[in-house]
Amino acid sequence: MAVTISPSFGQTPKNIDFLKTKISIFYLLFIIINPFFEELIVRAYTITETKYLFKKEEISVLISTLIQTSYHLYQGLIPALYAGIMFFIFSIYFVKSRRIVPVIIVHLFFDFMAMLDLGK
Repeated sequence: MAVTISPSFGQTPKNIDFLKTKISIFYLLFIIINPFFEELIVRAYTITETKYLFKKEEISVLISTLIQTSYHLYQGLIPALYAGIMFFIFSIYFVKSRRIVPVIIVHLFFDFMAMLDLGK
């Protein structure tokens, strides 16, 4: 369905060769720790602080989504934009629920699936 809407949906992210490595204890630790840092800093902290600063949830969601999408551009524009859609949904969920743990768990799941797909 997604490929019908956007033929680039299935585009393989670029510049991810560093992730195509043997699965080691350090790789696994990175996959486990990364979602905590990304979600606690870029989502929870950024949204909380920008909401306090600008007094608007919409601006906070946009800033958080743009920051997180921007450092995924190394994968290529289309994969980063699709990731950005996911980050936008995560941000909306966080703003409405004020719960970051479910977002961390989903992010961990996606990173773990990518590790299994890319790891040797």
